[in-house]
Amino acid sequence: MLIVHTPADGPVERYDFRTVRTSEASTITSLVTADLAWQQVRQQLRDEDPDVMRVVAFVLKKRSDESLRIADFDPLVGELAVKLDRREIEEWATIAAEKIVSVELPPAVLEASLSSILDEADDVEHARATIQKLISGKFPAGPAEPTTESSDPTPAESTSSEASSSASSPTSSTSTDEESTT
Repeated sequence: MLIVHTPADGPVERYDFRTVRTSEASTITSLVTADLAWQQVRQQLRDEDPDVMRVVAFVLKKRSDESLRIADFDPLVGELAVKLDRREIEEWATIAAEKIVSVELPPAVLEASLSSILDEADDVEHARATIQKLISGKFPAGPAEPTTESSDPTPAESTSSEASSSASSPTSSTSTDEESTT
């Protein structure tokens, strides 16, 4: 999840919730309320709770501005929004692809039902392209239930427990092509 801060008098800032450190999580929960568990913070962030959005954005912004005080970071509610990053759009699409294979709907109806994700996406063009892949059947559904017909893996399957040789880091941000402001 990204917290997007769109101030009227400055550049748009994006804060990647996935990058919150353990020490920062403690700070966030104590700034919101002493009785709030981390899972509740995550849920309230999904629900776009203004206090939680502000505190998370403040803690992440403080990385680059150590002198920042919570009282000095008080954006308008309308300037903060929670958006899905590219990875979350891909996760959503995997689930959607699993459901799409079991229904037969005209492409226009399918597109209309999937388009609600556009309001939640930070990178709307990426989400739109993902929807088109889903409609055209080019987005792979998640792994199917295992079959007992063959125990040999096919070339598309992997039974290796070795680390991925992917060029991307497991901690790299795939949110947007834009640089993070944290």
